[in-house]
Amino acid sequence: MTASRSFVSGETAQDGHGHGTHVADTVAGTGANSDGRYKGVAPGADLLIGKVLNNAGTGATSEILAGMDWAVGQGADIVNMSLGAAVSAPGGDVLSEAVDALSDSSETLFVIAAGNSGPGASTLGSPGIADSALTVGAVDKSDVLASFSSRGPRLGDNAVKPDITAPGVGIVAARAKGTAMGTPVDEHYTSANGTSMATPHVAGAAAVLAQRHPDWTGRRIKDALTAHARTSAAHSPFQQGYGRVDIPAALDPALELSGRADFGLLDWQKGTYPKQTRTLTFRNSGTADTTVNLTTAVKTKGGAALADGALTLSGPGMSDGRLTLPAGGSAEVTVTLNPNLVTPDTQATGYITATAAGGETVRTPVAFTMAPEHHDVTVDFKDRFGGTPAYVVFTAHGMDNSTWEHRALLRQGSTTLSLPVGRFSIEGLLNTGVPGDPKRYYATDAFDLPNITVTDRDQTLTVDGTEATDLTVKVDGEKRPLERGVWMLGLTRDDGAGGHTNGIYDSALLNGAEARIGAVPSERADTGTLRLFSFLAQREPIARLSVTGPEETVIPVAMPNLAPRFEGTKKLRLVDAGTGSAEDFASLDATGKAALISVADPRVIDDQVRQAAEAGAAAVIVAPTTQGPLSNGTVSAGLAVPVVVTGHDSGRSLLGLLGRGEVTVALSGVLESGYTYSTPFVDDGRLPASMAKTVDADDFVTLDNTLHAGGSRTLGREDLQAWAPNQPTSVRVAQYVTMGAAKDDYQLAGPQTYSRSVFASTQSNMRMAEPMRSYPEPRKTYREHWNGAPTRQSAYESGYCNFCRSDVWTRVSVTVGDSDPTHRMPSGAPKAEWRFYRDGEQVAETAVMVPQKADYRFVQDLTRAQDHPGVALGGKVHTEWSFTSAAPTKMAVEDCEKYTPKPTVCENMPAIRPDYDLKLDALNRAPSGRAFVFTVAGERYKGWTGSTAMAGAKVSVSYDDGATWQSATTERKNDHTFQVVAKHPELAATNGFVSLKTEVWDAAGSRTVQTVHRAYALK
Repeated sequence: MTASRSFVSGETAQDGHGHGTHVADTVAGTGANSDGRYKGVAPGADLLIGKVLNNAGTGATSEILAGMDWAVGQGADIVNMSLGAAVSAPGGDVLSEAVDALSDSSETLFVIAAGNSGPGASTLGSPGIADSALTVGAVDKSDVLASFSSRGPRLGDNAVKPDITAPGVGIVAARAKGTAMGTPVDEHYTSANGTSMATPHVAGAAAVLAQRHPDWTGRRIKDALTAHARTSAAHSPFQQGYGRVDIPAALDPALELSGRADFGLLDWQKGTYPKQTRTLTFRNSGTADTTVNLTTAVKTKGGAALADGALTLSGPGMSDGRLTLPAGGSAEVTVTLNPNLVTPDTQATGYITATAAGGETVRTPVAFTMAPEHHDVTVDFKDRFGGTPAYVVFTAHGMDNSTWEHRALLRQGSTTLSLPVGRFSIEGLLNTGVPGDPKRYYATDAFDLPNITVTDRDQTLTVDGTEATDLTVKVDGEKRPLERGVWMLGLTRDDGAGGHTNGIYDSALLNGAEARIGAVPSERADTGTLRLFSFLAQREPIARLSVTGPEETVIPVAMPNLAPRFEGTKKLRLVDAGTGSAEDFASLDATGKAALISVADPRVIDDQVRQAAEAGAAAVIVAPTTQGPLSNGTVSAGLAVPVVVTGHDSGRSLLGLLGRGEVTVALSGVLESGYTYSTPFVDDGRLPASMAKTVDADDFVTLDNTLHAGGSRTLGREDLQAWAPNQPTSVRVAQYVTMGAAKDDYQLAGPQTYSRSVFASTQSNMRMAEPMRSYPEPRKTYREHWNGAPTRQSAYESGYCNFCRSDVWTRVSVTVGDSDPTHRMPSGAPKAEWRFYRDGEQVAETAVMVPQKADYRFVQDLTRAQDHPGVALGGKVHTEWSFTSAAPTKMAVEDCEKYTPKPTVCENMPAIRPDYDLKLDALNRAPSGRAFVFTVAGERYKGWTGSTAMAGAKVSVSYDDGATWQSATTERKNDHTFQVVAKHPELAATNGFVSLKTEVWDAAGSRTVQTVHRAYALK
């Protein structure tokens, strides 16, 4: 977690919560100038502007939803939303669903930007895809559609969106002080492009109508604006909706229209299509009857007219294309589409125009898309035994079309897809169940059908799991035993033209289990790219078992992930404990022995292990009573006795030996695997005939890792992500590791990329992470320390500068780290609280910096809410940065201008970052009863180009959590580093911990004081 502060000098335009500004008066248009700017004033309208900047992720979504609810609760007539998020289809999108729900339950109209992802088709964003939204595209001052304006049709159902357009190119708007959005015109105004600039025009137009007609609902306001929009012949309904907003035409209409002839996507039918109808309602608001002429202009995408009878209008008041409307009355017209008169794979758009006797016109779009001819593609699946798979998941997608379908099959051997004529690919994963127990997986295999062509008939394809081969990795030159740990399979497929990329991934832990991982060989992809990414980590076995008498033999075993680990070898007598029940142990002397327990399911053995521990057993060996691959079983954390699982056949052999007399076993264990090999691979073009891989031990680099713990060993987790060449993402589960241990990790050198995270315990989300890194040269050794004390500010910085200020912002980012300068804590960091002082007076965060030279003091308190096993150090850190700073006058920081908003000047503040180098053991302990030597340094922040010299340093230590302090001896080592000697008392004279207070200062008066509570432990 990064505890950061970003200061912006001056006022801001938004309140930051998605609520916006509720105003009683608003300026809106009563007419449009030729340059696209509106003129006129409409006081008294109720307008709510709810623009959210930089919205991303669930946090921003929750704020947007809260803002929408708040707006409706305030009784707003109009809500303007200039935001958007990518979507694949309507339905399941929380923002658009909220817009529709709030529109149904209130009279509020939501005016929403279409998005700036044009000029491609189907580029609309959420929540603009909502049915009830008045979705706004952008045009320039000549009513030409802006290239960036997002277009329809809406993904999934091919509905007409956007609904309307407005000027959104070169719009001059108020500029919030200190910001640089768009192209600043002067101190007060900026010019910008976007549908976000067009949307307020329409919101203002809606406010004008709401003022003129206070009894109108949001739905009626939307109908009036859209029906009276100015349609351009150069653009289709999918580009402009009804057309450009026209306030005068909509302000006091005598003729109104609601409804549209939008038929969306018509699915392929093998037989006769049913006719489709839509209803249009015309209202005559005048005092006299009127006659309306109805004309229809609809053409296919290629410009052809529809066949006669394909689209017809009818209604009780219609005759020869004329509709009679009574004064103050309304009439309905039915629009009928006969799909049987339209060829498949046809898209048609146009407008129905109604012209009243007085010349007033209203329009509504017409649009429909006939799906292309479809045929059935049946896929039969066989597992590794030729039977029905336990589970299959796959995606079918078009290589020359936009078809996309994801399916999951549970114990189902066949499925049928209806696919349009075209080319397709299917990627997936097939799981084979254990015979007789399909809930347990025997194998997971990747498969691919890369070259599917649908032409004029149905077809059946087969995925044959009996052809799958196992992913194995042989490390030539490694003679020590290895067990498989983490695995990953990933498939990517694209069309080769930049149209799309599909990916499907899976990952899990084996940790000694015998489940198979592999792939079914495929043909080579004849278009685009097909890649299979695989990963396998192999490690020193956590536990090993052998029979030592009456004969010698090795018994394959696996240890459950959360079982208690031990170090060394236990030589034990084996006893048959039956099913592990209380009755079984009541008649058995298990004290100090290894208890063999026979169970149906090794995943449910907690009770049996507890019974064994209560009976005094020194270890438990679990054997399943059913056939199947060796499993590592499942146990809860905190059990009192080591547990290993063996296979069915091995269990029977052990029982057979016990039937003939006394049996002794040797159970060996390690607290942590001393060595691990990590190997990512990519197979390009096809899934290979064999998944067997061979590498040489000399092809690796060595990472000498120490996994530090706070005073006592605990079980943590290690997440090693790895990317083979061209791999777009890494999916991995975390491996269980012992914190307070050391190990060698061998990572395959070359173009592969890695990134590791370490969780301090299984009960905490506290995580240290490193950036992505590669090792181009093999046979090199790198040393890494994870969670090495003391807790401190990380030297890692992803930006261009830190503790820096420009003419538009000030950047202060404090990320928690450990003893490795590349590590940072992205989750589980202590809570940060800040206070800010200028010239000795505390000031509010938003008003900290001033242009003139001033003395500053930034104060931060980091506090961890609670300790966890293995996480007991550095729970409180108090830091005070003191320095002098004035407004920057030059661009002194390289690449600083790449930040947004873009600065013109940028300089670092002369703040000092304390750093430490303590030679602690794996439990973050230093020796007691003698002098301990370490170093402290005064470092500068990223971007600094001035002197690094420090004038002095002072270090104090406390052995009673800061109640009393003792000065340590400091001696200069170089211009910014100091050697510290602390004379630790005997352990009994302390509370077992050392707190540190460090002061570092330079000759210019900058000083940082940092206190770390329980910085490290004593032994």
